[in-house]
Amino acid sequence: MSYRVGIPRGLSYYYLFPFMQGFLTALGVEVVVSPPTDAVTLAAMNACPTDEPCVSVKLYFAHAKRLVESGVDYLFIPVLSSVEKDNYCCPKLIGAAAMIRNGLGLAPEQVLAPEWNEREKPGAWRENLLEIAARLGAGPERAAAAIRAGLEKQAACERMARQGLTLPLVYHRLCGTEKPRRQQFDPEARYDEGETIAVLGHPYLLYDGAGHQIVERLAEYARVITPEMVPPEDYRPEVATIFEGTRMWAYEARILGAGFSLLRKGQVTKMVLVEAFECGPASVIESYLEAEAERFGVPFLLLTVDEHTGEAGLVTRLEAFVDTSGSRPVNPAGKKQAFFFPASRGGELKVGAPGMGLLDIALEAVLQECRVEMVPTPPVTKRTVELGKELAPEFICYPLVTTLGQIREVLEQGANTIVMVGGKGRCRLGWYAQVQELLLKRLGRDFHLVIIDSPLPWRERWPAFRQALKEITNNAPLWRIIQGIYLGYHKMAALDQGEAMVRRKRAYESQRGAADKAWRRFVGRVKTAAGVRSVKRVFNEFREELAAIPEVPASPLRVKIIGEIYTVLEGFVNQEIEQFLASREDLRVEVVREITATQWFNLNVLHRRYEVERHRVIVTAAAPYLDVSVGGHGQESVGEAVLAAREGYDGVIQLLPFTCMPEIVAQNILVPLSEKLDLPFLSLIINEQNGTAGWETRLEAFLEVLAERREKLAAPGGEKHGVLFGY
Repeated sequence: MSYRVGIPRGLSYYYLFPFMQGFLTALGVEVVVSPPTDAVTLAAMNACPTDEPCVSVKLYFAHAKRLVESGVDYLFIPVLSSVEKDNYCCPKLIGAAAMIRNGLGLAPEQVLAPEWNEREKPGAWRENLLEIAARLGAGPERAAAAIRAGLEKQAACERMARQGLTLPLVYHRLCGTEKPRRQQFDPEARYDEGETIAVLGHPYLLYDGAGHQIVERLAEYARVITPEMVPPEDYRPEVATIFEGTRMWAYEARILGAGFSLLRKGQVTKMVLVEAFECGPASVIESYLEAEAERFGVPFLLLTVDEHTGEAGLVTRLEAFVDTSGSRPVNPAGKKQAFFFPASRGGELKVGAPGMGLLDIALEAVLQECRVEMVPTPPVTKRTVELGKELAPEFICYPLVTTLGQIREVLEQGANTIVMVGGKGRCRLGWYAQVQELLLKRLGRDFHLVIIDSPLPWRERWPAFRQALKEITNNAPLWRIIQGIYLGYHKMAALDQGEAMVRRKRAYESQRGAADKAWRRFVGRVKTAAGVRSVKRVFNEFREELAAIPEVPASPLRVKIIGEIYTVLEGFVNQEIEQFLASREDLRVEVVREITATQWFNLNVLHRRYEVERHRVIVTAAAPYLDVSVGGHGQESVGEAVLAAREGYDGVIQLLPFTCMPEIVAQNILVPLSEKLDLPFLSLIINEQNGTAGWETRLEAFLEVLAERREKLAAPGGEKHGVLFGY
């Protein structure tokens, strides 16, 4: 039997199609590629369960849907977690297979999804491919030969691209795909005045209909160079000039390194970066490319596209850009400027840091024990957001905006050293510090930035972690630092435990607001507690105070909060959602959330047994729907929702920042999954434009739905009614 295997024309198609075609063809499989994006494809984008993903993801849904409707036996969608040992891929490439399978309602066996994860499971991709070959009826020898055929074809493709050919033309010549619709440019052609334009971006934008054939349009005016034309020996050293640049997402590193190489070698006269609306990784690299182009006096154009981008307006912008001329470079071409952090400055050390919930209280305890002055972290306010938004890239996530605003505020208050968390993973968090430093240095601010990354694994990460501790503690002895961390940890744990008790008490207290008054006093006392014994005493007194608050008999609605950690913990950002839900006069609501700073620390740093076991349960619950980590708390959001349905919660609310890709992946799985689980679900996207009135209206309506649903279930003969709220 000959199987028909479909490959959607999007995302990984533009990186691995030669391999996929070579591998599958060698197995005797009929390879079916979805047609180029056309009106039918655009109309099918409504197959995507939500409006939040970038246009490339929506198009991927459309292409996959067309293949399924054409009757293919399988879809081949690789899970690209990590294609190089030092970095990860964008969450959308990791979660594409899961989103398609859940969004289109496909059976697990309909999607062939081999995972590449060279960082955590090096070489396992080969075993995954052998498994797929067996499912398609091939023995081990034929499967091994098919893998070799795929690798050879992929290598040939990359060699041809470096000769100056665009991917569509390479695929046409090497893989037999259709000839590009527009005339391809000649890499050997000579253009007037030596004009050369770098067109940077993901090939699934540059060469898809959504990108309006930008490469070919610009090739009518000048020679064009795209990232795949720049060899690794040129772009890898360049991206390595950024602090931990080799740990950047693999394909974004290629784009950024190619841009640096072309600018620093004086090979381009103009530069265009094409990004998708809401693209997370692109919002990071755009800051670097814009700064570098400015340094070399090269005109830079950022084009953002989505499914609504009009061709006429885009062409007008391109024509105007082509007519621009560059200015004198600030730094002569050929001289590199490494994006490293400066050495620690002398003078009195004043440390500042952005916050997340009450986490700054723990950091302050550490620094006080080390006799270091900490500039108080200001609470997030409207001004904070405005300060951050003034500098931040347009599609960067809200947490970066608010923390950038807080950094500006503590610098205004005299801080000369800023502490930020790091850790290069799948989401953008690990790049916050470097982007913030770049933006603030361009503004003219002078400060020292210290990145605190996980000390694990000890052998690899401890030296950098120890150096960071020295810099923020004024080289305090290790015993004093440990003593400070011990106190800070207990303050953080006391606050998190106390807050959980308050969430429970709000649902039962006879006098509304009594628990919150006690909580505010408790926070102040923990903040000033001088030692661990004092923290424990204050906590026990608070527990007794809460217990003494009278309660009413009630059976409150139980609502689970899931989502991205910052938006879940930062009250101003989520508009104090926990207090709002629990303050209804005519309704009792118990809000439950598992995400806390202590929980994260216990799981990721201390590896405490309870948190490790609970995390295993959550990941296991998510596995049938999302069996890989997509970064942040994306996989955990899916698992917690599944468990919430099993544990009898009345509803689940997901909080995510606008453009947060890990949570967008989770959202696209949770929307269809909530109906399957008969679980009322509300997804709230958070940015600086959220209005209080509209926010509260949605929450009140959601609670009304939950209350009505419970009444129906409690009535004699009551039946479950699936509820999906928000989309």
